[in-house]
Amino acid sequence: MLINHEPDRNIEDLTDPEIYDAIRYLEPDPKSAKETDADDQDNDHGVVICVVLYGVLFVCLAFVWCYWR
Repeated sequence: MLINHEPDRNIEDLTDPEIYDAIRYLEPDPKSAKETDADDQDNDHGVVICVVLYGVLFVCLAFVWCYWR
């Protein structure tokens, strides 16, 4: 159950530093994906999976074409 510790606080009463602190708290780290995982930055698994699936599809179509020929 959520408990609201400041139920009567108005957003218009917030100062700029409090707003900036809240934004910094809510936003994730501004680091890019390359900086967070330097060991795995060159591995693009999505491309590999797509290439393999297209290869399998091509081989299946070749077998079907040879069977109907």
